[in-house]
Amino acid sequence: MAAITFDTADQAEHIRGRLETELTGLRETLDAFVSHRMRQTAAEAEHVRPRQPLGASTPSINAQ
Repeated sequence: MAAITFDTADQAEHIRGRLETELTGLRETLDAFVSHRMRQTAAEAEHVRPRQPLGASTPSINAQ
């Protein structure tokens, strides 16, 4: 009976360790994906509208 209890506890610890490893890998993959998408979006935004220095006014279309 003691061998069964020990074996079950050992299996639970093994499964817990594997689950933690899998979750760490999933978290790293998700972080890499989000980081890549953020860099890509920021690069695309630079092409859409260039940044203006703080305090600079936007040029008026009808200004002469």
